[in-house]
Amino acid sequence: MDNQTRNNLEILNDLGDYGDAEFNVSRMPLYIDGAYQEYDTIGSHVALLRDDTDQVLSIVGSKYRPVTHQEAFDTAEDVIMRSDLNLDGINRHTAVSHNGARAYSTWTLPEHRVTLRKDDDVALQISARNSYDGSWSFVVEVGGYRFICLNMQVFANNFAIHKSKHTQGLNLDRIASRLSDAIIFYDQETELWREMVDTKIDNYNAFDVLSHLANSKVASSMLKNMVDDPDYRRLNSPLDILYEPEVVRNKTLNTLYHQWLLERKGLGTTAWALYNTMTNWATHAVPIKRTSINNVASIRVDRLEKVRKTLNNKMLPMLKVA
Repeated sequence: MDNQTRNNLEILNDLGDYGDAEFNVSRMPLYIDGAYQEYDTIGSHVALLRDDTDQVLSIVGSKYRPVTHQEAFDTAEDVIMRSDLNLDGINRHTAVSHNGARAYSTWTLPEHRVTLRKDDDVALQISARNSYDGSWSFVVEVGGYRFICLNMQVFANNFAIHKSKHTQGLNLDRIASRLSDAIIFYDQETELWREMVDTKIDNYNAFDVLSHLANSKVASSMLKNMVDDPDYRRLNSPLDILYEPEVVRNKTLNTLYHQWLLERKGLGTTAWALYNTMTNWATHAVPIKRTSINNVASIRVDRLEKVRKTLNNKMLPMLKVA
């Protein structure tokens, strides 16, 4: 082990354990009423139980071999340890959802940061996620972290360093090399963010992008009619569409558009303001349903993926931002 790897190991060890993600699971057989005896075993599936609470996390195929969150995140940290990234000041955040069936962890590297505007820095962030219910593969990927608002920034380029259903057979040195190369992708992405800072966008295009993200086809259709009719556009604004009966029920669109109005005050009517409107919603917006409060970690990951798709499929092509 060379000096840098040894130093990285010490830094990562100082981060401590993974909090609520630190537990083990057991495979338990399933039974049904039997015709010739009291119970018959179901051979095709088993239940995964938390050892500490006896909660059933999922029903999986009998050949499924669970990877604990600790094992998954240890693998991610092993990859980070072997890289040549500067880990000074690194911090880690871990969260769970669905009673622990899903978990993710993020490592923010403040020494790998860029300044996009005055007092507006974004640092390299590495994330990993794992699940016991089959919803997520084990994934390690690269993103960014905006200090001024604590937003998690998604890459337009979905650069996953590793993705698999288990950690067996991983070539850690090869994956660590890819992680070290990730700084190149990070530099490319920050150039895109700089371009967003200088790219203007009006309320109509912003509303169009946000309607796409909120999956409000009615709002998108109404906006198109507004844009196609100059007289109607002169007398109305996208804000009026929010209060149409067919649109008002979409609480996500309402939240997004009002966040856009706030973001543009500080960042101007720019693509950067719109992008941060979306990442703010993905990172911080409280779920509408009370039953979802305990599953915020999972919702955040799903929302960030929706932001990535909207960025690639709608926003960047509209603005012709490379």
